[in-house]
Amino acid sequence: MSGIRLVTRADDAGMHQIANRAIRDTVQQGIVRNISLMAPAPAIRNAFQVLGELGTRVDFGFHVTLTAEWQNLRWGPLTKGDASKSFTRKDGSLPYTVDALAKMNPDLDALMHEVEAQYELLINLGFRLSYLDEHMLVGRVPGLSERLIEFAEEKGLVSDRMLREKGRVGSVPGWDGPAEHPGTELADVLANVEGGTYLLIGHPATKDEEMQRFIHEGLAKGDVAIQRNRQRRMFMDIEIVDYCENVGIELVRYVNV
Repeated sequence: MSGIRLVTRADDAGMHQIANRAIRDTVQQGIVRNISLMAPAPAIRNAFQVLGELGTRVDFGFHVTLTAEWQNLRWGPLTKGDASKSFTRKDGSLPYTVDALAKMNPDLDALMHEVEAQYELLINLGFRLSYLDEHMLVGRVPGLSERLIEFAEEKGLVSDRMLREKGRVGSVPGWDGPAEHPGTELADVLANVEGGTYLLIGHPATKDEEMQRFIHEGLAKGDVAIQRNRQRRMFMDIEIVDYCENVGIELVRYVNV
């Protein structure tokens, strides 16, 4: 046995139907054991249709989403009107980055009202939530991380931030993300990692024509599809699936960290 415990997490479920389908594949054919859900994103209802039946195999997480990073895929908060004015752009969408959100000096009570609305939507859709994490580490907004930890405790959710701060889970040493041969590359890195509990995060998608239209600041057209397809493959290439099984890597859900 390797002594390695790997918390495998697929982020951004609900962003797009392409992402939802790819995440499902990384569970059914790969090593993903945790799925993080974006409540205000446009395909969140499709996410329950595609992923809801996986609840016996994975933990679902509340991916607190207070930003919208895509230039051609925008979304706004679930709370409307005056309640969201302190953290939305003039067009009603969420800011592109956490830094942009912080510069708005948002009302923390209003942000937490939005967090509550997002949580309630996921519950009402039928998801059984086990943990809370942060899209783009939005807890970096001053004063917000403490509120999110309190919220997680109130709702009986495992706090990803608390696990990291307490040193109960860390990043995979030496792993900078997948390149051309994701499964092999990840297996090679894990072969040199000491026993412990590590978090591996990916944003699975495929290189569909529609995915190649996604635009993100600082990336050329098509780069997003390439990167996210590689992240899908790092979870389900036969090389990494076989490696985890052969050396006894334990694939861990958040409730068991």
